[in-house]
Amino acid sequence: MVLVSQRACGVVLVALGAVLVVAHVATTGSEPPLAFAVTTALAVAIAAIGVFVARGDLVSAWCTDRVLAWTALSAVSLPAAVLWVTVDAPVLSSLFSTAIVDAATVGALAGAVVGVYDARNRKRQRDLDRLNRITNALRIATQEVVHAQDRDTLEQAVCDRLATSDPYESVWVGRYDPEADAVRPSAWAGMPDDYYESLTITVDDTPQGRGAGGRAIKTRETQAIPDVFADESMEPWWNTLREHGVQSLAVVPIYHEDTVYGLYSIYADRPEVFDETERAVLTELGETLGNAIAVIETRERLARREQELARQNRRLEEFASVISHDLRNPLNVAEGYLDIARETADEETREPLDRVDTAVSRMHELVEDVLALARQGDTVNDPAVVSLSEIVADAWTTVDTDGGTLETGDLGRIRADGSRLQQLFENLFRNAMEHATDDDGRVTVTVGWLADDAGFFVADDGPGIPADERNRVFETGYSSSATGTGLGLNIACTIAEAHGWDVELTESDSGGARFEFRNVETAE
Repeated sequence: MVLVSQRACGVVLVALGAVLVVAHVATTGSEPPLAFAVTTALAVAIAAIGVFVARGDLVSAWCTDRVLAWTALSAVSLPAAVLWVTVDAPVLSSLFSTAIVDAATVGALAGAVVGVYDARNRKRQRDLDRLNRITNALRIATQEVVHAQDRDTLEQAVCDRLATSDPYESVWVGRYDPEADAVRPSAWAGMPDDYYESLTITVDDTPQGRGAGGRAIKTRETQAIPDVFADESMEPWWNTLREHGVQSLAVVPIYHEDTVYGLYSIYADRPEVFDETERAVLTELGETLGNAIAVIETRERLARREQELARQNRRLEEFASVISHDLRNPLNVAEGYLDIARETADEETREPLDRVDTAVSRMHELVEDVLALARQGDTVNDPAVVSLSEIVADAWTTVDTDGGTLETGDLGRIRADGSRLQQLFENLFRNAMEHATDDDGRVTVTVGWLADDAGFFVADDGPGIPADERNRVFETGYSSSATGTGLGLNIACTIAEAHGWDVELTESDSGGARFEFRNVETAE
C-alpha cells in the first residue's frame, strides 16, 4: 500500500530544503563564507531531489515513504550525534547553532540520497521477483495447457495456478456467447462462488459493455486498469470490487485466428500492478489458451467424427452381411432351379432361360462389387513388398479375358497390400474386356512403369473415354455399358487412394484408355 505519494514526498523534501536554506541564512554570521556556500548548496540539493521525486523521475510511488524515512532518520541522527559529542558546549551560542544546522543539512541530504538508492534497489528487486513470479505462473499455466484434455479442466487449472501468485487476489475465465453477445464465468478461483455466478459482462454499448471485459472482446487487446476506482468505465462494479478489496485488474482476450473464445480476468489487491512487461506475458498466455482451446475443439470434433465413422462402419458391416447371406442364398437357389429347368427345356423356352441366366449372373456381379465397396477400408495400414508382375499375372488369370492380350514390361517391386492391389487390376482388366474390345472381341491391355518412375499405368487399345467424361468414370454407378455395374472403376480408385496414390485417366498411345497411378512407393 502506498503511504505517501510521489508528489507529497517531493513537496516535503522541497520544504525541508527551503527550511534549511533559511536556517543557514539565519546563522550565516558565525561561519566562513565558503562553508556557508557549501552547506546552503547542500540544502538546495535536497530541494532539487524533492523536485525530481515529485515528478516521478527518481523513485516509484510505492516506495517514496522509504525516501522520507531515510531522510528524516539521517536529518535527526546526525544533529543528535553532534549534541552528544558537544554536550558541554554553550547551547545558545551561534557557533553551536550553525553546527546543528550544518549537521541536519548533511544528514538530510545523505538520508535522501541513501533513501533514493534504497528505493531504486528495492524496485529492481521487486521487478526481478515479479518477473520470476510471472514467469513461474506462465510456465505452470502453460503446463496445464499442454496436458489438459478438455476445456473445463484447462480453464479451472489456469485459474487455480494463477490465483496462487501474489498479488493476484482472484482469477476467472469467461466464455463468450456470440448469440447473447455476453461473457459469463466458466471457471474461477480466489473469491466466493456467488460473486462469479452473478457476474455477466456484455459486449454492447451499455455501461456493463463499456468496461474492461467488453473492450477486451471487442478489440482483442489486453485491458489493464491500474486503479479501478479512478476508471469511470468500471463504475458498475465499484461497490463489488471495493467489497472484495480489488484495486487493479487486467482482462485478457482468449482467441484463435477469427474465433473469440472469451477472456480471463485477474484482480489485484494493490494499484499499478499490471505494467507493460506483465501485460505482455499475460497476453502471451491468452494467445496460448486460445491455441489450446482450438486444439481441444478440433480433437473433440475428430473424436465425434471417428464415432460417426465407427457407426457407419458397423452399418456397412451389417449391410455386407445382409448382401452376403440374404441375397446370395436366393441367387444360388435361383441358379439351381435354372439348371433343372434347362435339363427339361425345349428350344422355345431355352432363350428366356438364357435371359434369366444373364440376369442372375449380373446380380452376382453386383453383389460382389457392392461387397467390395462395403468392405474396403480408407487406408492401408500394413503394406508389404510385392512383385507387381506377379500381382498383374494373378489378376489376369482370375478375370474372363477370352480375346484379350496382356503386355507387360519389367514392373519391379513396390510396397502395397497385395490382395487389394490384385483386386484393383482385376477391376481394370474387367473394365477393359467389357468396354474396350473391338468388333471381333479383341483387346490388348498394357501394364508398364511411368517414364518419370513415379508409378505405373494400365492402358488398352480400345475406343477410349471422351475427355469430358473422364472426371466421371470413377463415380459410383457410372458406366457406359448397359451390362456394367458402374462400380468397378470406383473400387479401383478407392483402393489406389487407400494406398495414398494419385489416379489420373488419360489417353493411351493407340487412343484407348490409360489409367496412371502416381506416388507409388517402390521397394527401394
